[in-house]
Amino acid sequence: MEKKDDLRDRLFKVTSDFKEQMEKPLPSLDQWEHESTEEHEREPNFPEKREHLRKDVSVYGIFETENEQFRLSTKNVSMGGVLIDPEINLSFNEDLHMTFIDSKFNGRVYTKGKVIRVDSDGVGIQFEGVVPVMSSL
Repeated sequence: MEKKDDLRDRLFKVTSDFKEQMEKPLPSLDQWEHESTEEHEREPNFPEKREHLRKDVSVYGIFETENEQFRLSTKNVSMGGVLIDPEINLSFNEDLHMTFIDSKFNGRVYTKGKVIRVDSDGVGIQFEGVVPVMSSL
């Protein structure tokens, strides 16, 4: 009988200890979560590659490729280019003629550009040359 009681006591202790351990996160997991959170809160230490400041401004534009024309507003602009909706069907390195219309411009702004990025964030178009009037937005 003593053997059964001893076995039962040990089994009870093991299951109790296991239950306590399961309620606490593993120390390494807790440390990983903490480090991971800190990493996301820090600013990335990447050098800025852009030459021109981007502004999250919506500017109405007419975009023309060799085969089609579409009208839409930008997601952001800079003196060096624009980002537009990713739904537009453009290809990497595709050339465009663009006309931008905004009340801050004295008339319309005409420029040429090339698609330099296509991803889920949008289509990035680099102007052929700097367009200083975009900094007025």
